[in-house]
Amino acid sequence: MVWRRVRTAMVWAAVWLGLFGGIAGPRESVADSGVQTVSTSELAPLLERGITLIDIRRADEWRATGVVAGSHLITAFDADGRLRPTFLTEVAAVSAPDRPLALICRSGNRSAVAARLLTSQSGFQTVYSVAGGITDWLRDGRPVDDCRSC
Repeated sequence: MVWRRVRTAMVWAAVWLGLFGGIAGPRESVADSGVQTVSTSELAPLLERGITLIDIRRADEWRATGVVAGSHLITAFDADGRLRPTFLTEVAAVSAPDRPLALICRSGNRSAVAARLLTSQSGFQTVYSVAGGITDWLRDGRPVDDCRSC
């Protein structure tokens, strides 16, 4: 069990270093890649303009908190932190690379990593990562749809 945790931590460290360039903060290198970090208050007007929102959390997380109305539910990482092999193609099925899209997770960490993957590996030009994720969305008193059957 300990080895699994160590291995997971090592994988996350490798992903982090590979995606964000080591000691450079995520905001600097993410900004250069077509990924933009937005707050929940900045996300609201984007949703009003019809941006595609993808909730990349797992089904158990959707059921626990609910989901932002109209969001596409596409899990990016499994419970062990591994990227799901179908994630990039599932995203491409709901949004074209030349159209902006936003990603939301629980706290903003997974969405930042997934956004970087979409811009670097799938050619997406503008991807917004929601800082604070669904946690901040709920803290701000914003509505969610029930997702008990998700």
